[in-house]
Amino acid sequence: MKIRTIPSSLAPIVEELELRQPSIVTRSLLNEIIALAQPRLTVDPVTERLVRLGWLLPLRSRNAWEFAPGSRAGAFGAGDPWIELRALLEHHPESPVAVAFESAVWELGHSSHQPQSAVIAHRPGWRPPKALDARAVGFDWRVAPRSVRGLPVLTEASTLVAAAVRPSAQGNWANGDDWLPGTFRAARVDDVITEARGRSVTALARLGYLAEWADRNDIAAEIEKMLPSRLPVTFLGPRDSRKRWNQRWRVYDANLPAR
Repeated sequence: MKIRTIPSSLAPIVEELELRQPSIVTRSLLNEIIALAQPRLTVDPVTERLVRLGWLLPLRSRNAWEFAPGSRAGAFGAGDPWIELRALLEHHPESPVAVAFESAVWELGHSSHQPQSAVIAHRPGWRPPKALDARAVGFDWRVAPRSVRGLPVLTEASTLVAAAVRPSAQGNWANGDDWLPGTFRAARVDDVITEARGRSVTALARLGYLAEWADRNDIAAEIEKMLPSRLPVTFLGPRDSRKRWNQRWRVYDANLPAR
């Protein structure tokens, strides 16, 4: 293992970084620290040396680096799957993006299976930067995301409605018995109704079916009030795979495990 050194000229800067413990170091933050700790230095050579010595780790996002504190005993990243999203939000905190779908279920603590890949939702019309190392899905949420570990995460209500609106984007249907009941139990009825209002009939039928499947009959009853008396046939999963039929919602379900 290569031992990282700290030249005397950079020691006050590294010390300030250790005190602050930022996960992301932006160019503006480094400028601020240099002005405080070593005002005779300039940001570009300082950045180059800190990267070369292993105190700053390059990211795909421009003008942003991951800080590798001394506690890691080497130039190692933290393994944070959201490091690029954190870098984006440091530069553009107003970005219309949030952790979503199975990633939101995990971050909210309702699944025992960590997703294999990160998933985010973004407002329609917004183009995610290529630097984001995550699967991006367009979804227009109505309830404000929750802050979890410094990240915007779709609430339980938004996550459930997103799964009903974009079922093909939800990657963990096979273990729905693990995450779906808990996510529904934590969802506020008013938030679900806020998210559901104005969605398509097929999305609402899927949502009502999911609520009934998860034993949230109060939510299912509220969703049923929003539906017309005559429902079209709706699919949860591939149209050519009709494993289970639910007459109340007129839904063919090929995604969820048998109960």
